[in-house]
Amino acid sequence: MDFWVRLLGGSSQKKQAAQNNPQQRLARFRQRYNQILSQWQKTQNLASDRDALSNIRRGFQALTAILNDESRSPAPHLCLQFAAAQQIYTGISKIAATSFDEGVVRDAVAFYNALIDSEEEDFLENDVFAVSLMNFINRTVGSGAMTVGEDIEADIVELLFGIAAKIRLQPEILPVWFTTTADSGRRPRAESNDFAGVTQKEDFPLCYQLIDHVHHEGRIGDFARTGLLYVFESASKSMTLEQWIVNSDLPTLMASGLGALYSQLSRKLSILHPQDKLPLVLSFSDYVEAKSNGDTENLHTDEFQSHIGTFLSYLAFWQDVLEHCRSADVRHTLIDHFHVLFLQQLLYPSLLESSDADGGSSVAVLTYLRRILDALDHPELVHMILHYLLALPDHKLSGGMLRSPAAVKKRQSLMLMNQGGKDDDRLNPSLFNLVDLILGSTDSRNSQTVTSALKLTTVILGKNHSYGLGSLIKVMNVHYKEPHRTAGALNIELDTYLNLAIDLAGENGVDEAYETHLKDIQSLLESHPCSLKTIALPSSPAQKPGYYDSADTGGREVYQHYLIPEDPLFKSLTDLLLHFLTNDVETNLALTEAFITLGVCSQLRLEGWLSVDPADYHFEDQIPESIVFSNDSLRGVYMANRIPMWNDSATPQLLACIQRLQAQVAALRADIPDWDEHVTNRKNAFRFHEEMHEAMKQAEMQPKAMQPKAMQQLPEAPQGAWTPQIPRHVQESSATPSRTQSPRGRKDTLSDQKSSQASSPAPSRLDGKTLVGLPPRSLSPLPAPHGAKRQTTLFSDIDANLAGFRHSDLLRRRIRFCQPSGSQDVEVMLSKYQPPPKEPGDDTTAGAETEEQVDIREATLLHIITNVVILQEFVLELVALMQVRASLFNEIKFA
Repeated sequence: MDFWVRLLGGSSQKKQAAQNNPQQRLARFRQRYNQILSQWQKTQNLASDRDALSNIRRGFQALTAILNDESRSPAPHLCLQFAAAQQIYTGISKIAATSFDEGVVRDAVAFYNALIDSEEEDFLENDVFAVSLMNFINRTVGSGAMTVGEDIEADIVELLFGIAAKIRLQPEILPVWFTTTADSGRRPRAESNDFAGVTQKEDFPLCYQLIDHVHHEGRIGDFARTGLLYVFESASKSMTLEQWIVNSDLPTLMASGLGALYSQLSRKLSILHPQDKLPLVLSFSDYVEAKSNGDTENLHTDEFQSHIGTFLSYLAFWQDVLEHCRSADVRHTLIDHFHVLFLQQLLYPSLLESSDADGGSSVAVLTYLRRILDALDHPELVHMILHYLLALPDHKLSGGMLRSPAAVKKRQSLMLMNQGGKDDDRLNPSLFNLVDLILGSTDSRNSQTVTSALKLTTVILGKNHSYGLGSLIKVMNVHYKEPHRTAGALNIELDTYLNLAIDLAGENGVDEAYETHLKDIQSLLESHPCSLKTIALPSSPAQKPGYYDSADTGGREVYQHYLIPEDPLFKSLTDLLLHFLTNDVETNLALTEAFITLGVCSQLRLEGWLSVDPADYHFEDQIPESIVFSNDSLRGVYMANRIPMWNDSATPQLLACIQRLQAQVAALRADIPDWDEHVTNRKNAFRFHEEMHEAMKQAEMQPKAMQPKAMQQLPEAPQGAWTPQIPRHVQESSATPSRTQSPRGRKDTLSDQKSSQASSPAPSRLDGKTLVGLPPRSLSPLPAPHGAKRQTTLFSDIDANLAGFRHSDLLRRRIRFCQPSGSQDVEVMLSKYQPPPKEPGDDTTAGAETEEQVDIREATLLHIITNVVILQEFVLELVALMQVRASLFNEIKFA
């Protein structure tokens, strides 16, 4: 058998042995290299000789293949030794650089990769190899004389990234790629440009090549940013590199690059959704009537998303550099440049110059600030931005390290450069800051401006709460820790809010919605920055070294506090809430999210704005004689569970707003035929789309053969369909406005106050059942709908909703709401009360005077019904908020 194998396979074995023979492999390698040199030397104009280029490419590919084959073969590796000894890479570099051919450049890059990947002969430790490679790259992508495709450029940057990664792991090879001359400090420098640093590309060309590509998208930008990140990380291991970075123009280039990307963003922005891709909750409203100015860019276009994505990627790169850089001098120098060149000279002036009158610049700035703060987690950057833009009292970061003389000098030159004349005195946040912009924007009549301001407010209060205290919201510290609210008070407050929710939009679907809100609220409460310390176990381990706490970043400790009733921001929010039924739907979604974000802070007491202050409780003086207590503890439990009453003046502001809104809804119910049926149909339409979306989502996750037959026949979900109720911290993306798919996607609205006849809560619909401590299902008295009957109703409802809602004359009827100046009551101007239309000859001056005294707004019935459904969801979310807070933070006393 062995005889036949040797006989039949002898020729192939001889061929394979010849290929693996080191001497024969070296002979082929030298022959190929000599052919390349000969072809190059005899060709006068290589760039225009296609045959010569083809021969050289085949030669490069053959050399690379031999090197790769040798790397997989046992020693000796004679070809690699020959390449190192003869420095053939210098010839390859010159040939590729003079070819001006993309194919030759690609093959040359592959050849260099083969040498580096071999990890033999110490190519990366060879000065000649480093000079040869960088000369090749500079001539290829650095000079502008040659244009290569993105794929080749990505291969080149990936090669540079690999070298930077090697430098990070082997700091001893850094001097090969980074060199400084002894007299570098004596180079002439213009004093007026000291802040910019010295351009020294010849010292570290690899670093400059990386920084030239950090702004790119895709592979190029990813490799460049990561490679440059490794360079900054290596600065902590080399004092020479550290001082070189501080004195160079790299920090200036990085800050200027960030500013350039920000400047490319549109000055005017529209956040309106495209009419052909409206989410369902917006299509069931007057949103279709909204139109943007022609000179504004739309947030939802692919082009804008690409621009904002590139900017945010570079911002994330800044954050990563500061996180990984262990050199205090380099980190502080970068932060100084960020502060002066980006924050003070670009970001703040754009805030200052924004206007609500030009139809988009305020929306743009508010949206960009929200995206910036939402993307940043590094405490030093967050502190710098909010401390400056909110004009907070100046105080230095604790635990800061002393700077070297070079870093001190660099900072002084930056500060000197930033000192402007008298004309620049207006560029001072103490005169106009982010708080002024937000307060002015929330009072705007432009719904896009209001929505943008509310979303920015939510990010600041939710993610960077300590900076908003005392600036964005006015608070007063609490001097006692023990809870004064009682279990009985909580029960009646929950009952009151729940009854309001049911009065607004009926009992249908309340059970399911409330259970979802309980989960969402618990997730929000547990993830809030202030909750980490409140619910942490006393025996939890200390923070790890390097963890940035509030003290390290200049933020202050957040103590328990009250919301001051006269707070300007809260007043703006409640004013918006009073017009909830006529507000833009997206504005209402952002408004309710702002209220919930305010309420999830564990250190903010709910008394006064969401719940009744215990000082205003009134109880019956007499205890029934039939009740006998065996001990004081039982007596205390009984006392804590008593149901209090309170006067009108003690009604929480938010509850009063919702009661006023409920009065508006009651007036509409009395005037509009089949009002409750229209509201139920709207809720069913939303629920149907939610269930369809869930079914489609589950079907996509299963192989088609395993799907139920009914699922396989489901049509594709329409664009803008209802989305499932997913917690905010999981689903929310900064790129799009929050929760516009459904009223329950992220509780959206703060309710306007309803004029209440009685100061005490309305009688309970739960027949006195206690809400505290019961399972979630028992918190609602509503029965769950039966499956079969409900399924039939859903399909009939969706037909009615989609086919008839937009075309129904009744639902297109416009309702006018009137609020006299200085009044908190909004009157519904129903059909029989509407004034007759004006004649052409009517006095317009008198009409103008009337509008100044009376705030008149109107909306279609279609729009109002959608807002009523959203309002009910918001009130249910408030109930969930109070319920979960009471158990999670021990805010209620039971005895």
